[in-house]
Amino acid sequence: MSQPKVSVLMATYNAMPFLPPAVESILGQTFADFQFVIVDDGSTDDSHDYLSSLDDARIKLVQNKNSGLSAALNRGIQECAGEYVARMDADDISMPNRLAVQVDFLDRRPDISCVGTQVVPFGDSGSGSDLRLPTQHREIVQCLKEGRHAIVHASAMIRLEVLKKIGGYWPYRLVAEDYDLFLRMSEVAELATIDEVLYRVRYHMSSLNGQDMLRMRRAVDFAGELARRRSLNEPPLTFDEFVALRKSAPWPKRVSESLDAYARVHYRIAMGELCSGKRTTGYLRMGWAAACSPSLTFQRMLRVIKPASSKT
Repeated sequence: MSQPKVSVLMATYNAMPFLPPAVESILGQTFADFQFVIVDDGSTDDSHDYLSSLDDARIKLVQNKNSGLSAALNRGIQECAGEYVARMDADDISMPNRLAVQVDFLDRRPDISCVGTQVVPFGDSGSGSDLRLPTQHREIVQCLKEGRHAIVHASAMIRLEVLKKIGGYWPYRLVAEDYDLFLRMSEVAELATIDEVLYRVRYHMSSLNGQDMLRMRRAVDFAGELARRRSLNEPPLTFDEFVALRKSAPWPKRVSESLDAYARVHYRIAMGELCSGKRTTGYLRMGWAAACSPSLTFQRMLRVIKPASSKT
């Protein structure tokens, strides 16, 4: 195909049975001038058979030895030919007009290099309320520096030249690749979020435990520490060095960190329960998460309990 306006970039690992509706939500976009780069990161389920059966000239399927999300996305970037790169996760849903709205936004706003959208969580029993993410660059960056959610990674559309300029994703097999990417991008470009729900995030019943979440949160904080060091022209450190520093902190701080991770696990499980129709259990668990970490959960509870936005 000729050079497309947009390259949609998806990396997938064992995403069945949610992969087909995710793929179909891209193939059914009202904006058609795109290539769809799908990196199969060594799936061992039926993902490869499904992807290989697709007959659409816009799809470029890349087989990759399992190496984690960051490495898979960096591999996919090599195949992207569009002016813009639109991320997509293998178990979510893009609204039909998502690409059209984001392309129009970036075409009109050359000062913006990365734009996300408002999103709504969903599960087997319907959708929740939209998450009301910040829309302006300064507020987005402040949230990122504080380790708070600012842009939904899979909803983002990014100028390819800027993505390549910053070197793509970090080399770590850590879950906070989006925080690091957006923080590095914010140092050379403006970020924004379109104040319209154009993306649906699937919530599963979380399989995370406290230690998994603790490592995830440390990865987020690690991304923030790297950004802080860059701003002060200080030398970087490795993730292992960062973790060692955290483990040597005074015990009250370590207990607080562990309690925060525990609360986040239960928040995620509660979201999965709410989106699966288990509303009583979900709200009770949400309350328990709030009791464990009030400052963390209060604003999130308001997002979930408030009436759904009319834009959904």
